[in-house]
Amino acid sequence: MSNSPIIVSSPAACSGATFIQRLISSSDNGICYGADAARRLLMLSEFTHSECLALQEHRDLQSFYLQNLLAGNQDFGVADLEIPGELPKHALVGALMFFKQHYDEATKAIEKEVWACKSPKSSFLSIVKAADFIPDLKCIYIYRNIVDVVRSQKSLGLISTEDQLIATCTEWINNTDVIAALSRKNFESVPAMLHPIKFEVFLADKDAAISQLEAFSGLKNIQREIADLKVNRHTPASDTDPTPVLSYEDPATLTDVELHIIAHLCQDRLTEIYPESPDLLQSSKMTIQ
Repeated sequence: MSNSPIIVSSPAACSGATFIQRLISSSDNGICYGADAARRLLMLSEFTHSECLALQEHRDLQSFYLQNLLAGNQDFGVADLEIPGELPKHALVGALMFFKQHYDEATKAIEKEVWACKSPKSSFLSIVKAADFIPDLKCIYIYRNIVDVVRSQKSLGLISTEDQLIATCTEWINNTDVIAALSRKNFESVPAMLHPIKFEVFLADKDAAISQLEAFSGLKNIQREIADLKVNRHTPASDTDPTPVLSYEDPATLTDVELHIIAHLCQDRLTEIYPESPDLLQSSKMTIQ
């Protein structure tokens, strides 16, 4: 099994996916491409998955149409007649594998062995669908408690309305389903292709967490000091100078109303995957009815 590709994902923005991206690209032998590369890979996988299911569902009908048409019955020359046999499926899967092959070759051309791509806000199910066609696909899934996610998103201007807050909470709940399922079993049955990372645990012992990341991914000599940098904003120096200016925005303070919304929507999931931190929402000083 190879060490590529790797999808770096998270339940919501500001959960640590860019943090992992920077660590991967700091290694001797790895690089983590951005969201566009991941989007293409996952979209191609989703398209291939759905089309293969449709081909399977209509296989007998298509065979019936084709046999009649070849027998001279032109009434069966229907507009949606498909290519015979398994060739459409092979073409779809082949296109996906061709895409992967080119990323493999492009990565080797820059003298790297391991390539990843970042796809925050992706469900684990969408990544599993891709793994159906790419057997060596791996996933690093980093998650963070929703209170800090919202504080970071608010500081960066990603959340400014209650509707946006509700959307982020809903997204976080939906995309932590896999983490909740693993947590119920004390993470004793984690799929081999998955490396879940609790952001808070990572920060508590960075050296151990990086060693685990290297063991899972095949990355070598990740620069430990990268994990100590506080960066959450990348902006061009100017309209004419694309040189990134890195900075850090302190997490925003949440209002009681915002904390109430988070508690109302997320308290059960927080309790489930953060049992060691029962007071994450205590600062709201509210009892959720």
